[in-house]
Amino acid sequence: MIENIDRGKIIYSVSELTLLIKETVETKFYSIWIKGEISGFKSGYASGYYFDLKDSKAKISSIIFKYDIQRLNFKIQEGMSVIAFGRINLYEPRGTYSFIISDIEPEGYGKLALAYEQLKEKLQKEGLFDKEHKRSIPFLPYTVGIVTSKSGAVLHDIVKIIRRRFDNIHLVFANASVQGINSSAEIANAIKLLNRYSKNEHKIDILIVGRGGGSLEDLWSFNEEKTAYAIYNSDIPIISAVGHETDFTIADFVADVRASTPSNAAEIAVPVKLDLVSIIKKFDERLKSAVLNIIKNKSNAIKYLNSRQYNRNPKKLIEDKFILIDDVINDLFNAEKIIINNYKLKIASLNKRLELRHPSHILKDKYVRFKEIQTRFKLRRPDKIINDYKIIIEQSNKILNDAMFRKIFYLRSIAGGMDLNNDKSIKNKIIIYRNNLQLLSNTLQSISPYSVLKRGYSITLSGTEKVISSITDVDINDKIKIIMNDGLINSVVISKDSK
Repeated sequence: MIENIDRGKIIYSVSELTLLIKETVETKFYSIWIKGEISGFKSGYASGYYFDLKDSKAKISSIIFKYDIQRLNFKIQEGMSVIAFGRINLYEPRGTYSFIISDIEPEGYGKLALAYEQLKEKLQKEGLFDKEHKRSIPFLPYTVGIVTSKSGAVLHDIVKIIRRRFDNIHLVFANASVQGINSSAEIANAIKLLNRYSKNEHKIDILIVGRGGGSLEDLWSFNEEKTAYAIYNSDIPIISAVGHETDFTIADFVADVRASTPSNAAEIAVPVKLDLVSIIKKFDERLKSAVLNIIKNKSNAIKYLNSRQYNRNPKKLIEDKFILIDDVINDLFNAEKIIINNYKLKIASLNKRLELRHPSHILKDKYVRFKEIQTRFKLRRPDKIINDYKIIIEQSNKILNDAMFRKIFYLRSIAGGMDLNNDKSIKNKIIIYRNNLQLLSNTLQSISPYSVLKRGYSITLSGTEKVISSITDVDINDKIKIIMNDGLINSVVISKDSK
């Protein structure tokens, strides 16, 4: 900056002025919203998109860089009305300013998107999108109905494709505006009109309802309730053909089949006639070939049968039958031998079983069994065992005492003429005999049942004096007796536990 003192002027260089403007403008307009229409859209740059935002009176150069583009959920297109957020940037080398965009959204898209989602949710709850309401498209329709605008290219494209694929298909057309205020009502009325025509005049097999591509506003006729209910209530299966492949409308969800484009709808509705003719020809050739093969096989079979020797030589046939008869007779003889041997084995087995069941054998076996049971029962009677032991002990004691007294008496009778030394010898023998007697008594006591009872064991008897050896021998509330070392306990069974 140069200051002229004489004249009082301040003179800026171009760069200084540009920098001053840059600082002023960029500081003041750092975060702003701008509304306008996209014009001169260019996308071939590595850094991002370049275009102008304009209205009816002015325009401003705008830039959106790639890292901001990646965050967008829609595609920026020429002519789109948008609201953009960003900052003003002044490029010093050229002295030009631009609007650097960091966020952008279509103008009015938020309202339409909300209406779209709300209607979609409502119709889905009412069941208009359910698969069970979808009808299948006829493979080869006789008549195809079309609902679209007569002034658009869609009608021409559909007719052209159908005529090319199958030239003698009947076509019925109902005109309707596909964009504008009353377009949804016209579309619904056209669908109803073709349904009445199909019912009263000439049957229509398929309806194609659609239009070409466009913005969300352009396609809005197919996002309204009138159009949706008309498609749902149609008696004729409907193919929805609205916009481009990426466009989805409410009509697409309600229709029986969705086509990506109107041209695709025509391809879905009508097969290629030449393909069908080719398939029929192939089936015809395969059928002819199959019939010829059958005839050839049957002919070969007849020739084979005719060539067989036994058809021309009855003698060989009779000889074969004789051989067969001999084989059958041999088989019968062998079978007879096998049957007789089986019967012999069965008779031998029955004789053995009869011998085992002879009364003498059974009585002998029962007698042996009875003696075993009698012996076991005797051994299992503790009262008898105790009594037997008592008798044995008493008899043993008596015998030992008698023997001891006889020995003592004998020793005393011969001790009269002996000296004191011999008398001492007798006393020692008596002591030895007493010790032996005591040893025998202890041995007898150790094997006595009373000795077992003294060690803490007991013997349990039922009410009928039978020994109880298992819990299955008694029932609840049965009275039992328990023999202890020093007495008898009377008891009652209150419970049983196998564990």
